[in-house]
Amino acid sequence: MEVIRTALEPKAAELGLELSVWDAEGQMLPASQASNEFCRFVCASCRQCHSKRAELVQYVLNDGQPSRATGTLGCCLVGIPVFNRRRLIGAVILGYPTRQMGDQESLARLCHTLKLDAQAMAKIAEQSCRHDAVEAPHFLELFSRLLIEQQAANEADNALQSLSTNLASRYEELNLLYHISGSMKVSSQPQEFLQDVCDRILDVMDMEIAAAVVYDVRTHMGEDIIVHTGEDVDTQQLRLLAAIYIVPRLLVPGDLLLENAFDKKHDLYLKGRLDHLIAAPLTIDRKNIGMLFGINKRGQDFDSFDIKLLSSIAGQSSVFLANHRMYAELQDLLMGVLQSLTESIDAKDPYTCGHSRRVAAISKRMAEDMGFDAARTRQVYLAGLLHDVGKIGIPEAILCKDGRLTDDEYNNIKRHPEIGAKILRRIRNLEPIIAGVLSHHERLDGKGYPHGLSGGDIPLEGKIIGLADSWDAMTSHRTYRRGLSLELAVKELQDCAGSQFDPRLVEIFLSWDLEAFTKELHTANTNDPHLLDEQIP
Repeated sequence: MEVIRTALEPKAAELGLELSVWDAEGQMLPASQASNEFCRFVCASCRQCHSKRAELVQYVLNDGQPSRATGTLGCCLVGIPVFNRRRLIGAVILGYPTRQMGDQESLARLCHTLKLDAQAMAKIAEQSCRHDAVEAPHFLELFSRLLIEQQAANEADNALQSLSTNLASRYEELNLLYHISGSMKVSSQPQEFLQDVCDRILDVMDMEIAAAVVYDVRTHMGEDIIVHTGEDVDTQQLRLLAAIYIVPRLLVPGDLLLENAFDKKHDLYLKGRLDHLIAAPLTIDRKNIGMLFGINKRGQDFDSFDIKLLSSIAGQSSVFLANHRMYAELQDLLMGVLQSLTESIDAKDPYTCGHSRRVAAISKRMAEDMGFDAARTRQVYLAGLLHDVGKIGIPEAILCKDGRLTDDEYNNIKRHPEIGAKILRRIRNLEPIIAGVLSHHERLDGKGYPHGLSGGDIPLEGKIIGLADSWDAMTSHRTYRRGLSLELAVKELQDCAGSQFDPRLVEIFLSWDLEAFTKELHTANTNDPHLLDEQIP
């Protein structure tokens, strides 16, 4: 109604009409100062003017039709009902003093009755009493049309604003779905992925708390996952809410939960803070393995758009979890194959058993100390694990020979980096580790093999694995010799720093507690899962 008054007042003032707006209860909205100067003086002195307009308002509200009336002092009053989508929401009253009220005789009686200055009021009447009573129908028609046009404009503005709000909301939702789709990398960890999902739906859906719970350990997550974001809440409370209240209501795959008036007597979880609850299941192979849920939408109830959006996000999250499970199973399978391959190589020489695992462990720690990211560290680990895979193509008679190798035998041994690289090239996912495998026998001084690379031409991964390989070879026992003592092995590294080994790597390696680390390497269970907990690049 305030918008209507603001829109119609300028036109009324232009025509010398007095406008007032009333709500459906018959109460007048606070009015501006009267624009008609004659009315301002007369109405201030005659309380009956307001009463007459109030009577007309009640008539219009009861009848729902435009109406006219004559004021107590002879002014013209026009009443127009105001509708909003066929619902009567108030009325507009227009009033004006007629020319007849400005006649000398009529004005003298009016001034006498109201005790006004007749001379001053005569001057005011000349400007303010501009219309005759017969013009009332014209004003009724004019302002009815203006009112209809204004209401149409208001509805259009409201519709445009609603559309704009909806479009902005839909854009945020689509952007959210797009982001989630783009972050569905099978190498991502489920907890990190679900935390990101919760962080984003909290803002888009304007909730106090967003949470995800996953129970199924077959997703290769190792344990139950519960993540949440938003207002401070105890994780155990959310776990109980999920297990005791939500799970029984999502028993059938595809079921959704939407409660906008949560029964406080059941709120044993958040201590009376739970008002609104929305939840959608996470599924793998049509079996529920958890849920995505939100608590308390700020300022309003959850609606159908919210449940559709949450259902879509839960569906995408379920796809991620299913893909992650398959990816993890493939990782396990491939790692098992690689371990078996490595062990078959080490088995060709019983006295080098565990050598590849120890080289991988040393290389991994070196990569971590060099500041490599997780992905590159995994690549270094796998390259260390598979650095000798090419020996599968070397005759056992040469590998297991007790005495000194002939030149031909040594040249045969020197083929194993290239043989290994050739084998690994057939496994697409292992392409990033080939450089380390191929170059682990290169030397800084260019006297290594297979390509005689030197200095900066040698990949850093090859330098790391070469140092790890040499250290384990020096400190491990062989049929033809015992391993060097730590003191002699350390001196060998120091003497060869700058010629065979990268001085930076030697410095990092020698900063370790080598006695404890070497003992750990040689006594560790060869089936230690922590040494195998690596993903293919």
